[in-house]
Formats: sequence, C-alpha cells, structure tokens
Amino acid sequence: MVLKNIIFDWSGTLVNDLPPVMGATNYILRKLGKEEMTLDEFRAEFCLPFTRFYERVAPGVDPRQLETWFHEAYIPLQDKVEALEHAEVFLQFVKSKRIRTFLFSSMHQQHYESLQGRIAFNQYLDHPYVGVWDKKARISELISKHELAPGETLFIGDMVHDIETAHHGKLRSCAVLTGYTLLEDLRRSEPDLIVEDLRVLQGLLEEANWDWDAVLEKSNGVK
Repeated sequence: MVLKNIIFDWSGTLVNDLPPVMGATNYILRKLGKEEMTLDEFRAEFCLPFTRFYERVAPGVDPRQLETWFHEAYIPLQDKVEALEHAEVFLQFVKSKRIRTFLFSSMHQQHYESLQGRIAFNQYLDHPYVGVWDKKARISELISKHELAPGETLFIGDMVHDIETAHHGKLRSCAVLTGYTLLEDLRRSEPDLIVEDLRVLQGLLEEANWDWDAVLEKSNGVK
C-alpha cells in the first residue's frame, strides 16, 4: 500500500537534543542528591512517557517541581539542539511528494517554538502536535481527526514508545538509530523497519515508489 501520511517524532528523529535533555536530567538528579547518569546509562534508562522515567529515578517527587527544575536547566542549554543530518533533505523530499506530515512529540511547546528561528522545520510539518506526554493515549484522536488510513500512514521515531504508539494505532512503523534508544531495545519493540538514519529511509522509499510493502520486501524488514 502506498504511503500518504507520515507522523514524525521530534527528539532523536528530526533533531539531536540528547545533550541538553541529559544535562537537564542530571541537573535534577544533582538537586535530589543523586548520582549523575553517563550517556550509556541515560540511553538505557530513559523512556516515555517521561513520567514513568521520573517515577523510577525520583520516586515521590512532585512532578511540578521536576518540570520546574527541568525547564530551569534546559533553557540555557537549548542552543546545543541541532538538526540531525539528512533531516531537512528528507522533509523536503516528503513535501515534494505531497505527503501529509504530522509532528507528534512530547517536546514542550515553548521549547519547540524557541527553536524555529534556527531549525525551521515547522514549514514542512502540516499538523504539529507538541506537549504530548503519552502518545499511545492520543494517537487515536489524531487518526480520527485527520481521517488517516492506518495502512497509508507511517510513524517514524527513535524510541520504544514511538513504536508502541504505532502498533496501538495499527500504523506502519520505522525506527531510526539517530536518537535516544539503542538498537537491541528498538528490535524488541518490533517495528516494521529499522534504519540507520533518514537518508537510508529516503533511498528505500524512492526505490519502492512509496509502496511500504515493497520497502519491507527490499529491506527484509529490519536492519
């Protein structure tokens, strides 16, 4: 079936914001008198919805206090957020094919908007949804509102929660290895396809003329 819609995750899929997010998380841990995480520890532990992550690493702490601390630390670090290599070229490619595009992200709206001066990806995204804490809980709303045919809709993300959300909505799914989650964890979530980056996905889509079943046949389904 030919794809007509793409839902993008933001962090780790279109932009690299891992350094500031990890920095803000370690700031919270320091506030709580806890040991900071290394990059490997953070990638192994961090998950969405992020409330589950903080219930594990900071049990009993008021979520409003955690959010205050996070923003306090993140804002000075947000200049370190960078567009991922191949992301803009892929977005331009998608728009040139008149594919409908959606953003479905837990990114705080204020932080998302503050980046648009440097990383103006909103010009390629028809329907941005930000501040989505639990994507599984809201994917049906997006599908219904925009009358998306699940078989014609691809969800691209870098985390297990993204793939679980795609499964929940009966959408096609592609995991990218440019973000927060390690390959072995993504494999366990059973996406349709795992690719190194968006450049690889673009090549597969071009070769298959946007037929997702043909993409999977050519790629053997997983990396």
